[in-house]
Amino acid sequence: MNKHDKPVVRIENWSVVGSIIYYGFRNLEPGARLTGDVMGHANLRNGTIYTSAILTIDRLKGLVETHNSIYSLGDVSEDYARWLDAQEHARAA
Repeated sequence: MNKHDKPVVRIENWSVVGSIIYYGFRNLEPGARLTGDVMGHANLRNGTIYTSAILTIDRLKGLVETHNSIYSLGDVSEDYARWLDAQEHARAA
């Protein structure tokens, strides 16, 4: 499946995790996984999902490609936003 065959699906209330069994947050990077709320995915029910591993990230367009889909990033989850803020403060200290 090439990039042009993949559905583009909006994901809201999203965060980045290592896997479905490890609930700690990770930075948005290849190999990590998105979790969040999707609607209108051709192969999945509406609701909370865990994606397959992230392949590529287009930060300017807000797109994240996985093996099966391309996710358009909507609003980030409040918990993940707090985690990102804490990570930034720790780096600055």
